[in-house]
Amino acid sequence: MSEPFLALLPQLLALIEAADEPLTLTELSARSGYSVWHLHRQFRFYCGMPLQSYQRLLKLQRAATALAYRQTPVTELALEAGYQHAESFSRAFARWLGQAPAQFRQQPDWLYWAEQTEQLNQIAASDAPTLSAAAIAAVRAETRSGTLLLQWLHQGHPASIGNSIRRFIEFRRTHKLHPSRFATFNLLYDDPQDTAPDQYRFGLALQLDTVQPELLQAPELSYVELPAGLYARFDHTGPDAQLEPIIRALYTELLPAKGWVPADVPLLLERVSFFPDVPAHQAQTRIWLALQTN
Repeated sequence: MSEPFLALLPQLLALIEAADEPLTLTELSARSGYSVWHLHRQFRFYCGMPLQSYQRLLKLQRAATALAYRQTPVTELALEAGYQHAESFSRAFARWLGQAPAQFRQQPDWLYWAEQTEQLNQIAASDAPTLSAAAIAAVRAETRSGTLLLQWLHQGHPASIGNSIRRFIEFRRTHKLHPSRFATFNLLYDDPQDTAPDQYRFGLALQLDTVQPELLQAPELSYVELPAGLYARFDHTGPDAQLEPIIRALYTELLPAKGWVPADVPLLLERVSFFPDVPAHQAQTRIWLALQTN
C-alpha cells in the first residue's frame, strides 16, 4: 500500500459522500489517478470492503439516520440513496439492517445498527486528521461567558443513545426549540471505553437565555450551568467517528504541549451543523475544553 494512496483517501471518501449518485470505478479512477484495478485493490485492502459496497452502505447509513431522527419520506430517501423505486430501496435496507424502513423508523434495533455501521465508522475514524505540531500551536484558549443549557441526560448503553436522541428531538419539536435559534451541545461525562455500559452518561442539550421551569417535563431533563472561564477551542469538520481520536489527542498532546490543565467541567461539543442534514464530511463540531486558570 503506497503512501500516495493514504494521502488520497480523505479526498476520495469526501468525493464519494458528496456525490448525488454512486460513482463508478472508472469515474473514481479518472479522478484519483489510479487504475481501476489498483484503486479497487488498494481501497479493499485499506478499508476492508469493496469500494462499490462502501458507496452503497454509506448511502444506506445516511438514509437510516434520517429515518431515525428526521421526518423525510421514504420515497425521498430512496432517491437520495440512489434507488429509483422505494421497493428496491426497502429490500436493500432490510438486507442490511434486518428491518424494513417503516419498521426501523418506528422502532430501530439500535444494537444491530451499531454492529452493522461499525466498519463504516472505523473507516471514517481512520481518516481522522492528526494533530501536528503546527495544529497544536494554532489552538488558542478563549474566554467563554457562563452558558445555560437545558440538558436531556442519557444514561445507559452507548449503543442505545439513539433512543434518547429521538426523544430529545421530539421534545424540541413539540416546544419549537429549533437548532437554528437554540444552539445544540453535547456534554461528554464518561469515556465509553472505561465506563460500565449501564453507567455511561451523555448529555444532549440546547442553550437558553433564562431558566424556564415549565420545560422540565421529563425526569431526564435538567438545567446545567457551564461556568465562565478559559476554554481551549478546536473546530472540527468531518464525521462524528473522527471525534474520539481527536479528543484523545487534545488530552494527550495538546494539554502537555501547552502546559494547560483541564478544569473539572465536562468536555463540550457545540454542534454547528450535523449529519444527516449535511453529508458527514461537512458536519461541523466545535470542541470546548475547560481549563484551570490558577
